Amino acid sequence: MLKLFGFFLIGLFLNSAAGQSVLPKREMRAVWIATISNIDWPSSKYLSTAEKINELTDLFDKLKEIGINAVFFQVRPESDALYDSPYEPWSGWLTGKQGRAPEPYFDPLKLAVEEAHKRGMELHAWINPLRVSNGSYHDCSDGHICNVHPDWIMKFSNYKMLDPGIPEVREYVAQIVSDIVRRYDVDGVNFDDYFYPYKPAITKEDYGSYKNFKGNYKRISDWRRDNINKLIKVVHDSLIASNKKVKFGISPFGIVKNSYAGTAGLNSYSRVYSDPLRWLKDKTIDYIVPQVYWTIGNKSADYKSLISWWASVVDEQHLYIGQTLTFAGSKIKRNIDDEIFAQIELNRNYENIYGSVFFSASTLLKNIYSKTAKPIFKYHALVPSLSYRDSIPPMPPKNLRAYNNGNGFILEWDKEERASDGDTAKFYVVYKFDNPD
Repeated sequence: MLKLFGFFLIGLFLNSAAGQSVLPKREMRAVWIATISNIDWPSSKYLSTAEKINELTDLFDKLKEIGINAVFFQVRPESDALYDSPYEPWSGWLTGKQGRAPEPYFDPLKLAVEEAHKRGMELHAWINPLRVSNGSYHDCSDGHICNVHPDWIMKFSNYKMLDPGIPEVREYVAQIVSDIVRRYDVDGVNFDDYFYPYKPAITKEDYGSYKNFKGNYKRISDWRRDNINKLIKVVHDSLIASNKKVKFGISPFGIVKNSYAGTAGLNSYSRVYSDPLRWLKDKTIDYIVPQVYWTIGNKSADYKSLISWWASVVDEQHLYIGQTLTFAGSKIKRNIDDEIFAQIELNRNYENIYGSVFFSASTLLKNIYSKTAKPIFKYHALVPSLSYRDSIPPMPPKNLRAYNNGNGFILEWDKEERASDGDTAKFYVVYKFDNPD
């Protein structure tokens, strides 16, 4: 028997919120929590364990309050770990020294999963697949991949990356992902867009692996894109084999080619050798989150033109738009809150745009309210259902009862039976309406 004391208010969709003419029942309203450089959490690597735990739970409370229903939590910023990994050292951004475990011990990913699920939120493990170091303060620890496999590393002036042209590197990244989805109750895995470096751009750092593994490729640019496609496929396949219920998504740079959406900016196809159309065609990802970090009407990269193009190329997979409050390009012409509201409204004009992912948590919480602004989301929403991966819904609860104990209503029900695919419900949603009609 299950009991619910009071109501978990997931949605009231009968009224309209300021600036929001459509209030969907399901909409991705996610946020990235960046741990590198202590951008979002922890605020300092030198906090005590208790302070870090309190800070994270407080962050989740605030995100829930403004209507966020999913968190993309960065757990592998520099081939290190903000979880208890058997393969990679603890992150220095967590403890102050790479390889040093938290003391007293706690596991941030385990805590984040628990805190997210308590609040009815999804938790996606955000992974930087190839970054080794971004020129940060710390040296690599003895157990770090740059010391264990220096032959796998590409070195730049202020950057180190794993070389995806080496087959063992791709298998290693897949092993990391498989380990996470086997041991942690994550809802998804999210890769960011650092496949090859933006700046400085790669030149001859991977010529050795190109010579060894180029196969029939005559152009190194095509070979590099194929390396990333192979990486995505091996990660997808190993993830499905390890835990078929976990979603896999990537957040590429918002501009793939300038010719696609009439833009005039850096493009990911030739700079970081990213080919999102191939991932979509091959169905090696479940969702895509292009980082469209420009304003509506931007002359070089118009937000409206970009999301319209992305909506035209995504079919079965889910399309969420990566948004920010620190806009690129020309100076924002209106209030930040107004711009975000306008972008959300624009997203809702497209049937296959399923919501937003905001960068990043601290920026969102700091800037989304001005003295006169209203909440970004007035009512809560459920995360979208990824029906092409799982079309069988859970069975409904049995024997629902409700009674008033004088202080409020108590709901009771019996747990549902397993659906035909063996699943049971992960969350229960209770709606409360002020108007019984």
